[in-house]
Amino acid sequence: GKEVQEPDPEPSLITWDTCGYDIGDHLCDFTLTDHNGNTFNLYENVGRPIVLDYSTVWCAYCQMAAQEVDLVSAQYSEYNLLYATILIENQYGESPSVSDCNMWASTNNINSNPVLAGDRSLIGTSGQGDGVPVQGWPTFLFLNPDLTIQSVLAGFGSDAIDQSIQPIISGE
Repeated sequence: GKEVQEPDPEPSLITWDTCGYDIGDHLCDFTLTDHNGNTFNLYENVGRPIVLDYSTVWCAYCQMAAQEVDLVSAQYSEYNLLYATILIENQYGESPSVSDCNMWASTNNINSNPVLAGDRSLIGTSGQGDGVPVQGWPTFLFLNPDLTIQSVLAGFGSDAIDQSIQPIISGE
């Protein structure tokens, strides 16, 4: 994996010194801007189970998934589940702006979860370990509270998402 950049907030929670993009790795940190213009830092969410949805604005299955974000988040609220959408491309195939993310959030009724402005630099080339291994849109990463990657899901299905959330909230 890569060297971990120590974030400022509470370094005591970051107990690892390498990161990567394979199952079992601590996902590498990133800082992105959300749909409200706020800064979102992954490593500031240590201790929470996390669903990361890598999507594009032009993908129909991504839109279907987006319509369930707040419902899924509410269903697992007792576990403090974080469900973050990372938009990789807007409808023109370009890196999304904050207003693209804001439009995505409002169109899909995402009110209590971040929609983040990402770009292609977050996506890895298969087997290179240089980014998230996206096989199709959307791709979901399910992170344990210690930010290790529990599983990866390519494509959208409500049942598959629920099944993938179970291990990250049960601590098994």
